[in-house]
Amino acid sequence: MPIFEILSVGEELLWGLITDTNAASISRKLREIGFSASFRQTCGDDRAHLTACLKKALSRSDVIVVTGGLGPTYDDVTRDAVAEATGRSLVFHEETADRIRAFFARRGRAMADNNLLQAYVPDGAEVLPNDYGTAPGIWLETEGKLLILLPGVPREMERLMEEQVLPRLAAQSGMAGCVDVLHFFGITESELDTHIPEDLKNGADPAVAPFAGTGEVELHISAVRSTRKEARQAVCEAEQRLLKDLGGFCYGSGKTTLEQVLVERFARNGLTVATAESCTGGLLAKRLTDVPGSSAVLKSGVVAYSEEMKTRLLGVSPSIFSGDGVYSEACAVAMAQGVRALTGSDFGVGVTGIAGPGGATERDPVGAVYIAVSGKNGETARRFVLGHGKGERGFIRHLAASHALAMTLSQAGLFSWEPEKDGKEK
Repeated sequence: MPIFEILSVGEELLWGLITDTNAASISRKLREIGFSASFRQTCGDDRAHLTACLKKALSRSDVIVVTGGLGPTYDDVTRDAVAEATGRSLVFHEETADRIRAFFARRGRAMADNNLLQAYVPDGAEVLPNDYGTAPGIWLETEGKLLILLPGVPREMERLMEEQVLPRLAAQSGMAGCVDVLHFFGITESELDTHIPEDLKNGADPAVAPFAGTGEVELHISAVRSTRKEARQAVCEAEQRLLKDLGGFCYGSGKTTLEQVLVERFARNGLTVATAESCTGGLLAKRLTDVPGSSAVLKSGVVAYSEEMKTRLLGVSPSIFSGDGVYSEACAVAMAQGVRALTGSDFGVGVTGIAGPGGATERDPVGAVYIAVSGKNGETARRFVLGHGKGERGFIRHLAASHALAMTLSQAGLFSWEPEKDGKEK
């Protein structure tokens, strides 16, 4: 298998002004055709530094994909650095110059002379025409290595990658890849790791790579075979082995989220839900309404932050506040029952707790969250301690909403995970 490397160019990347989405996108697309990047570099707009980065990449990798630095301004030095690193001169490509002129003419705009700098390419390179901007892509084979230069504008890079680069790479390799993702909730990355068979670890094929997200864990399963069908079959077989022990924690596969799974499965089963939120401040309802088609599932979302509103809107008895307290399973249950009765939904969800940074009590630290789900078969309520204390308000709220989604799916019989009785975070 050839060794791939991605080199991102731009001072704005080093300064943290923008996130390098190009490198992530290229990595994902390479995996889809059976390749995996072994190295990634980021370099600023310094010609000497970029030349050094290119020489290093050429010394260790077979295919280098460079993105950025192909514009018409003084700081766009990728063409010059590539020419220097490969010992070539830059030559004027008349066809590209004509395309650049036509690009401006179609828009009725005057073209600055420096735009024609983009028509210079390393001698012997093949130009990849760019129909979405003025910077062409460049395909350069040099001493058994391949340099692929792409514009830094994400839209242009993605189009050139999809339409011209990936088909050629796939055709040359004669191989096909398949990648899938399994999503897990209620289990830690370390616990999940103990259930992965040894032959699926350490760069095997099929290969499994765990990734810890915000309160969740993903397993990325990939395989490379002679055909897409064979690669897909290998991935499916690996998934079946993994789910034999871990199926109870897996809520979905592919590009999905807890909220998307809830909306899709509730819609499929003709079920509805309503939310009553305190510490999450509407985040649970917001995540549900982010999903297209949620109007068929979510009847209403109530944010009842104060004790008064919990009573007036949801019918929570004041005796709960003076007894169990506003942070309690009893309060969460009353909120869930209240919003279910108010809306006539199949399920009601109640969330109350302490997102911080203040509000901790002797019994409940910052991160203590009580979640209840009410349905026709009764109620489920749990106490969780989420996050690690102060300074994690947003993180705690996100985790609380995720636990509420998972509990609702579980209560509806659409996800086999059950929260532990002691409410410890997983």
